[in-house]
Amino acid sequence: MKTVFSVIIPVYNMEQHLERCLDSIVAQDYTELEVILINDGSTDSSGEICDRYAQNDSRFQVIHQNNGGVSSARNSGLDKATGDYISFIDPDDWIESGMYETLNKYLQNKDIDILRFNAYRQGEIVNQLPFKGEYSAEKLEKEVMLPLIGSPTFGGMFILGVLWLHLYRREIIEKYHIRFNTDLRRCEDRLFTLTTVLHSRKMFFTDYTPYHYEVYDDSLSNKYDSLRWEQELIYLDELKKEYSECKPTEFIEDANQRIYSEYLLRAITSVNNEFFSKNNSNFRKKYLNTRKIISNHFVRESIKKTKKEKSSIKGTITWALIQYNLPLLLSIFNTIIVYKNKILPNG
Repeated sequence: MKTVFSVIIPVYNMEQHLERCLDSIVAQDYTELEVILINDGSTDSSGEICDRYAQNDSRFQVIHQNNGGVSSARNSGLDKATGDYISFIDPDDWIESGMYETLNKYLQNKDIDILRFNAYRQGEIVNQLPFKGEYSAEKLEKEVMLPLIGSPTFGGMFILGVLWLHLYRREIIEKYHIRFNTDLRRCEDRLFTLTTVLHSRKMFFTDYTPYHYEVYDDSLSNKYDSLRWEQELIYLDELKKEYSECKPTEFIEDANQRIYSEYLLRAITSVNNEFFSKNNSNFRKKYLNTRKIISNHFVRESIKKTKKEKSSIKGTITWALIQYNLPLLLSIFNTIIVYKNKILPNG
């Protein structure tokens, strides 16, 4: 039996890369595709490109809407979808021919709620994991769900929660009314994946690698985000609500321990965002933001209850400065590293 895949692609001002993405889908021999393009208020020719592909391939359909952000666009796609499984593709990425034909074979007679495959980024496999085959019941909870929430120690294994590495059974999404949180501008995909995994009974992992994740502008990863820490707190709060509402006490206690390490990980990346991104703020502003982050009561509680794995000298010093709640010294330390990197960029 052929599975119907609903392929959701949010589009905003992607005229430069969109055709490559859509051509890779047109090239799929698999006929049971429902490709939903959401033109999220593009001001370039992306909308016209979407319409052209829909006119030439009956598997494509287009939603035109005012700009509401990527979560709003994906939610529009979910509302429209009718397939058995949901697949997400970013409009600047592309997939290999035969992808859905191959994925359909994995799904046959297995009653899988989520299928996870892999992707290439610049020729290298993204987030290689030690998982393979079927996971269900206690094995799914202990070996997949909990590690996906976080590591029990700081610096442990990290599992990506990006959308495009998964197929999601639509029945689960609709049964539990799972949608993207439009208040989140980061981690919205991870929260969606985690929420769906928490409600799933069976997950299957394959090392099949048909997806190509493209990075066209490395500068975006270095862009300063003034709301990063606030966004991280929203994400962690929503995640705790999700597993606390659907899992037993033993699971919740284990997940809470892992959330401690997530608070620390996200506190450190938020502090790094202040100093190692393109942030034009003065030292005082960076220091005040650093103080706010590491003085947060969740961070203070987490640093007491989390064990740290072996790390670099920089990581060890950063940990110690957070442990003793020394934001000024942490700010000075990071500023010295910034200047050192400018003077000795390879040292």
